[in-house]
Amino acid sequence: MVWILDCYTISDHYPYSQRNGDQLNYIRNSVKVVVDTYTGDTDFYVSDPDDPIIKTWARVFPAMFKPITAMPPDLHSHIRYPEDFFQVQADTYRTYHMTDPQVSITAKIVGIPARELRRPDRAEQPYYVIVRLPGQKDAEYMMMLPMTPSGRDNMIAWMAARCDGADYGHLFEYSFSKDRLIYGPYQIQARINQNPEISRQLSLWNQMGSKVLLGNLLVIPIQDSLLYVEPLFIRAENGQLPELQRVRSRHTAIGS
Repeated sequence: MVWILDCYTISDHYPYSQRNGDQLNYIRNSVKVVVDTYTGDTDFYVSDPDDPIIKTWARVFPAMFKPITAMPPDLHSHIRYPEDFFQVQADTYRTYHMTDPQVSITAKIVGIPARELRRPDRAEQPYYVIVRLPGQKDAEYMMMLPMTPSGRDNMIAWMAARCDGADYGHLFEYSFSKDRLIYGPYQIQARINQNPEISRQLSLWNQMGSKVLLGNLLVIPIQDSLLYVEPLFIRAENGQLPELQRVRSRHTAIGS
C-alpha cells in the first residue's frame, strides 16, 4: 500500500504574473510523491516537466526526481487532478475566461463557484465523479465545479478537470445559453425542499434523536440535459456514522 501525494512549486515573484488573494502569482502541481506506507520509501515523480522551477530543483538534486513515465503503470492509473490546485485555477478563470478587454475592465467577476443551500455562506467545493461525457463512449474519472454569475444563483457553466490516461490535466468548460434559465445547486435544493412530501419527511427525520445530513449536490450532464443528484444521510445525535437514507434528484433539459 502506498500514498500518492501532490506537491507544488509556488512563487510570489514570477515575472509578468498577477497575484491572487494568497499573494501567490505562480503555482504548479509539478510533483507526484509516492510513499510506501510500510517502509517509508519515497519517490518523487515530475508530472509537469515544463515547469521552470522544478527544472531548477531537478538540476540541484538530479538523483531525487524521476520522470512521470517511470511511475509503475498500476500507480499511474490512480493519480488524480488535485482539488486545491483546481480551485486556484477556477478562481483565476473567473476573470480571465473573458476575451473582450472592455468587458474584462467593467465586469471583473462574472462567474464564481456555485453555492449550496446547506452552506449558503460558502462556495461549493469541486467534486470527483465517474461520468460519461456527451459524445464520449466510455465513462471517466474527473472533477467538476458548477459556476454561477456574481450575485446570482442560476448556473451559467461548469468547469471540469479530466484525470484518466492521456487526458489527465485537460481542463474544459461547458457554457450554458444566456437566453435560458439553468438552475444552480442552491435553486435546485430550494425547489426540492419545497416539495410538501419531502419537507414533511425531513421534519420527521430531524427529530426523535436523529439528524439529517445533506451530501454534495452533483450536477451531471446527460446528453442535452442535466441531472442533479444529492445524497441524504441520517445520523443519530450520539452517533458518528451517518447512514445513507435517500438520494434526491431532479432533471432539467438544456438543449434547444
